[in-house]
Amino acid sequence: MPEIEHMNNEVPNRGPEDFRPLLNLDHLTTWTLDRQREHNADFGEYEAVRALFQSVLHSQVVEGDGRWSARRRARRVERHLNRLVKASQKAAKASEGLRIDYANHVRTMAALPGQRAAKAKAKADRRGQVNAFATKSLNKTVAAMTTKPDSDEESNEETAGQSAETGSGGRTVRGVNDLFKSKGA
Repeated sequence: MPEIEHMNNEVPNRGPEDFRPLLNLDHLTTWTLDRQREHNADFGEYEAVRALFQSVLHSQVVEGDGRWSARRRARRVERHLNRLVKASQKAAKASEGLRIDYANHVRTMAALPGQRAAKAKAKADRRGQVNAFATKSLNKTVAAMTTKPDSDEESNEETAGQSAETGSGGRTVRGVNDLFKSKGA
C-alpha cells in the first residue's frame, strides 16, 4: 500500500477502551483543562499571526491603489485567520462546557434515585389523603341516608320504583330524593 507509507506509525489506533478513564470526573477534568489550555494557547498564537498579517498586508500599497484597496485584497487571507481564531475560541469553550455538563450529569444521576423515592412517597401520601377523603365522604353519605325522618310517619316522597327499605338495626334507608327536600315543579 504505497499511498499510506507517509503515515506516522508511532500514533496508535485508539479504541473506545483508551478513552474509558475519561468517564471518571477527575480524569475528565484534567483532560478538558489540558485541551482548554491548548486551545487558548492556539487562540493567542492565531491572534498574533492575524495581527502580523493584517499589518503587513494592509501596508502593501501598489501605485494607483484606491484608499481601501490593500485592505480589500487582505480580506481573503484574513478570513482564514479569523476562522482559526474563532474555531480555537469555540473549542476552548466547548471543552469547558463538556466538563461542566458532565459534572452536572454525574450529580443528577446520583440524586435521581432519592428524588424518585421522594416523589413516590409524595404520590402515596396523596393517594392516602384522597382515600381518606373519599371514605369520610361515603361515611357521611351513608349516615345521611340511613337516618330516620324527623316525624314518626314515613314520608312518601319516593319516586316510582323506589320504596323505603328497612336496614339493619331497624333504621329506614331512604333514597336520594329524601336528601333534597325540594318540591318538584
